[in-house]
Amino acid sequence: MMKEKKARRGISHSIAAKITAFLLAVFMLCLTAVAVVGAVIMFRAEVYWTSREANLDDVFSMTAYNDAYNIMHLLISSEHGENNADEFIKYTNIGSVQSESANPNFRKYSRKLSEVDERFVYTYYWHVKFAEDGSVDLLRSIGNDYDPEEYPPESVCSVTVGVAANRIELDDYFWYGLLIDVLYIFRFWIYPIGAAAFLIALISIAFLMVSAGRRRGIDGVSPTVLTNIPFEIPTAIYAALMLFGIMIVVDIGGDVETAIALSIFYVVAVVASLVWFMSFAIRVKLGTLIKNTIIFRFMRLLWRAIRFLGRCIAAFVRSIPMIWKTLILLAVVAIVEFFVIALTHTEVDNMMIWWLIGKLVGGAAVIYFAIMLRRLKTGGRKIADGDLEYKVKTDSLILDLKDHGEDLNRIGEGLNLAVEERIRSERMKTELITNVSHDIKTPLTSIINYSDLICREECDNENIKEYASVLHNQSERMKRLIEDLVEASKASSGNIEIELAECNACVLVSQVSGEYSQRLSDAGLELVCTAPEESIRIMADGRRIWRVFDNLMGNARKYALPGTRVYVSLEEEKGAAVFRFRNISREALSLDARELTERFVRGDASRNTEGNGLGLSIAKSLTELQGGSFDITVDGDLFKVTLTFPAIK
Repeated sequence: MMKEKKARRGISHSIAAKITAFLLAVFMLCLTAVAVVGAVIMFRAEVYWTSREANLDDVFSMTAYNDAYNIMHLLISSEHGENNADEFIKYTNIGSVQSESANPNFRKYSRKLSEVDERFVYTYYWHVKFAEDGSVDLLRSIGNDYDPEEYPPESVCSVTVGVAANRIELDDYFWYGLLIDVLYIFRFWIYPIGAAAFLIALISIAFLMVSAGRRRGIDGVSPTVLTNIPFEIPTAIYAALMLFGIMIVVDIGGDVETAIALSIFYVVAVVASLVWFMSFAIRVKLGTLIKNTIIFRFMRLLWRAIRFLGRCIAAFVRSIPMIWKTLILLAVVAIVEFFVIALTHTEVDNMMIWWLIGKLVGGAAVIYFAIMLRRLKTGGRKIADGDLEYKVKTDSLILDLKDHGEDLNRIGEGLNLAVEERIRSERMKTELITNVSHDIKTPLTSIINYSDLICREECDNENIKEYASVLHNQSERMKRLIEDLVEASKASSGNIEIELAECNACVLVSQVSGEYSQRLSDAGLELVCTAPEESIRIMADGRRIWRVFDNLMGNARKYALPGTRVYVSLEEEKGAAVFRFRNISREALSLDARELTERFVRGDASRNTEGNGLGLSIAKSLTELQGGSFDITVDGDLFKVTLTFPAIK
């Protein structure tokens, strides 16, 4: 298959193959035309229902009449008429000529040049007038027979022409005889020959169209000199040539020279048609059929001029403030209405029609502006709601409305960039914290271990033991701070693994009660836990949600007012499990509820507690990563945290 494909490609790229196909197409189209013309001639000559001899008799009789007429003219035109007649019939296929008349003043003429075909002997009569000086005037032809009562024998002359049996001279008898012979030989073969020629011509033309623009050694279609010319020029030349040919055909005669001229014109027309179609095929393949035209170039230039003018007008209009644009528009409308009223004030019907048209146009404009304003409003609301990818369609907006829509789109893009930059910054901070924390842990672990060893050593100096104990405690606190800081960074950036599973929320409350009752009691606090009897199931990561509860209860132990109660409750509200943690703060809460979830923010302004300000931030991030919500409410000294998780039915 690959070899055949290469072979076909080689033929389509071969110049010799193209020339052969071109010549073959020209020849076959000419042969097709000959077949069509021949078929027409055959029907007109009635070759299918008339014998060959009858057709020869028809054409020979017409030719013999013309020859007889010429011989008659030569005989009566001058004293040397016989010599002129001899010269006339010398190189013809006339076998014999004989002129007769009952009038003794008529010069008789008789010649026998060769053997005569007795089937084709013709006699023609003319009515003549003999003048007193002996000259003869030819009056009119009376055919090949006459009535003696109408034309006296002494006023009639006849010429008898006999066609030679062997027609060797190239005159009308020869060519007409040859044409009749050809017609009868090919009267049945002309149709298959014409059909075959037309089919071969179509195949050749198809090959030329396919191979047009193909060159050996070059991939793709190559332009030619003709294809670089605008398409209208060769088309106009081709159309002018065809029009000229039609004019010639309309004015043609019936002689041999005209037939030759028509044949030459037909060949030229065929060649021009093939060249035009090949140029058409190349232009289609190159995709320049429309682009490489004078009309297209003119329209493109005109469009560019219109666009340039439109941009200039638009720039000028944009430079005008919106108030002035409105005033100008109102002034134009008022002027138009003034002239309309002035011209139609005497015709109430016309004025009402113009009034209706004005209201329709004005109403449509108002509706259009309302729709555009609604589109801008929708875009602004989408962007305000956080949909930074939303784009206002500005294609149909105009003037300042379009500028405003583009400004909204740029606001969204700017916010997107800001959000991406912030996310990138947060990610870098998280990576920095993680890397630095990892580097700090190694020496910190050594400090903790060696400080613990010093504390265990027997030493008489109590100060050394006290210093080692402080160093150990502060190192442990620093270690917890680093761990919380890393966890807070991972939780806030979402870079933490969450494994959700079905959990019983009531069991979680029971675990809080069992784990923190004693701890809170040691801090002077009373824990009160309430949960429904029926179980409430939620999807959560057991380890992560317990870290949330641990942070909240740890905050309560650190910051709650001693002698008060800490409340932990669970309720099912609107298909959700709601945890509430409440306590009375030991210190006055001067911060906003949202600020308490920020990193390194504490409830006590003195910052003298053991906390690091990361507990609530970690709890909020872990809750949201598990699909829940985390809300803080501060009412005076009352501190309340609400956790909400979707309940599983």
